[in-house]
Amino acid sequence: MISILLGGLFGGVLRGLLGISKTLVTKKEESINYQWFFLNITVAAVIGLLAATMMGGDFRIALLAGYAGSDLLEGLFKIKFEEQFKKITKG
Repeated sequence: MISILLGGLFGGVLRGLLGISKTLVTKKEESINYQWFFLNITVAAVIGLLAATMMGGDFRIALLAGYAGSDLLEGLFKIKFEEQFKKITKG
């Protein structure tokens, strides 16, 4: 159970770090909102845990679900609350 949770967490961290590096390279003046980052990886860990549990408890499924889940969460949040998202990500 712990390895599955860590798989989802690691998937979320990986997605978050890729997003941060992309932002820092393309938008030099942008700041990082660490509260959003930690919320995102926490949700990714839960998504990874749920998905892997339903699919037989595989670490790899948790990793992929954590990565994809955090990406989906951010995309949906941007679509639904675009103005508020800009305020949140600016810190």
